[in-house]
Amino acid sequence: MFDLKGRVAVVTGASSGLGRQMAIGFAKQGADLVILARRLEKLKKVAEEIKSYGVRCLPLQCDVTESDAVNKAAKAAKEYYGKVDILVNNAGVSRNAGVLEMSYEDWNFTLQADLTSVFKVTRAFA
Repeated sequence: MFDLKGRVAVVTGASSGLGRQMAIGFAKQGADLVILARRLEKLKKVAEEIKSYGVRCLPLQCDVTESDAVNKAAKAAKEYYGKVDILVNNAGVSRNAGVLEMSYEDWNFTLQADLTSVFKVTRAFA
């Protein structure tokens, strides 16, 4: 594949699913990681798995819909590694309802989690 040694990758939504798999993939290629998710205990388990590939990993509890949490995570990551090279905005939510059944509150939450969070995270980690 390719060598990512010396690179720092940030992956949101990394406690499970695609985010977890992407973070592990970066680790296998030698990247150090910052992994973000709301569920810290699950995130710590993923971090231990990532470290087994001989790379560093900083797990940070972060709700990407909350600007203060995102800014705090970005500051911690930059202080820990000094840089960020790769950003994967993976975090998202899914409400099991069609448009006709979905409430305005659910729609707004989905936009915050799936769209606005990308803007917030990208700006904070830039």
